[in-house]
Amino acid sequence: MTATPGPNRPDRFDDDDDVQPESPNPTMETEVERIREPARLLRVTAMARSLLDEARGLPLDEHARVQLGRIHARAVEEIAEAVAPELRDELARLLPPPSSPLSQTEIRIVHAQLVGWLDGIFQGIRTGLSLQAVRPDLQGPPPPSAGPDAGPYL
Repeated sequence: MTATPGPNRPDRFDDDDDVQPESPNPTMETEVERIREPARLLRVTAMARSLLDEARGLPLDEHARVQLGRIHARAVEEIAEAVAPELRDELARLLPPPSSPLSQTEIRIVHAQLVGWLDGIFQGIRTGLSLQAVRPDLQGPPPPSAGPDAGPYL
């Protein structure tokens, strides 16, 4: 049985109609590029996570809450210096409005929110790196070399 040309079956195939595999999401690649200082970001994240763990188990008096607020603000400054402007703007929207010292619950929530945001950044980086690693596989095998020694290796 042979196929006959028709509206859904062209009688020839144009090279212009070749379907190229879709490239990975370009926003994932930019996620990796938005981190200017990954080592600094990793250090601040480790500190923020440790601080959150410590703050969970301790009762926080007013002095401790003020101190945690200062540490949180400094961590945010460090993070802001390590990331691109669009992430800096996103981070600024997460900050509580400046006011009197936060309650125990508020300081824990604000700090957990910061750690969660950092985890999201690292997830985006991991995804972007994975897509970059897969990209050559999506483009297919490299073309065969055409030299005098070209041929299958036995």
